[in-house]
Amino acid sequence: MDDVERFEDGRLRGMNPQPAGEAITAGGRAVTSPASSWNHDRCGRCGQTFRRGDAVEVTTSPRFVVVHTDPWLACGGDGDAAGSPDLDSGFAAGLLRAFPPAGGIPVHRLAAGDWRVATPDLADPPRCLYCGHTFRAGEHVVVCPCGPSTPRCGAAVHRDPAAGLSCWEAWRPDSTLSVCPVTLARVRGTR
Repeated sequence: MDDVERFEDGRLRGMNPQPAGEAITAGGRAVTSPASSWNHDRCGRCGQTFRRGDAVEVTTSPRFVVVHTDPWLACGGDGDAAGSPDLDSGFAAGLLRAFPPAGGIPVHRLAAGDWRVATPDLADPPRCLYCGHTFRAGEHVVVCPCGPSTPRCGAAVHRDPAAGLSCWEAWRPDSTLSVCPVTLARVRGTR
């Protein structure tokens, strides 16, 4: 690790200090950071991946277990996920109107019952093609346009700047997609 990498690692840890390994006791709470050992793992209760900023409960005995404490996720409350806190947010809708994706690509908001939304019973839930995180109810996504009227693959990429997920712009800044990244089929209307 060179000096720049050590500095960046120290900066990240300083901005979001976490209890270290054995310092986390039963009933310990933490916030997921890029340096957290559980970052990108799946929660055993709700099936969602742990993301930067997720509040969690960490137990170390009898084994190391991390679960979300967010009431919007199934494991953080009464076991019934209500979805994202931004489901009816005027802010998210206004941001989408003010900052639409290039090329008029349609953006969809995932309902709680959408098959893309991760649940604990799914062994391998769909994930964002860019960031690799699972999808949560209420998030905005761009669905692959590989089919004539409906997508064949159903793959999606986050497009939810209100939630800090601008994966679509990072992956396809010009909003063009000529080949389906899953089936490798040519997208209709492209050469």
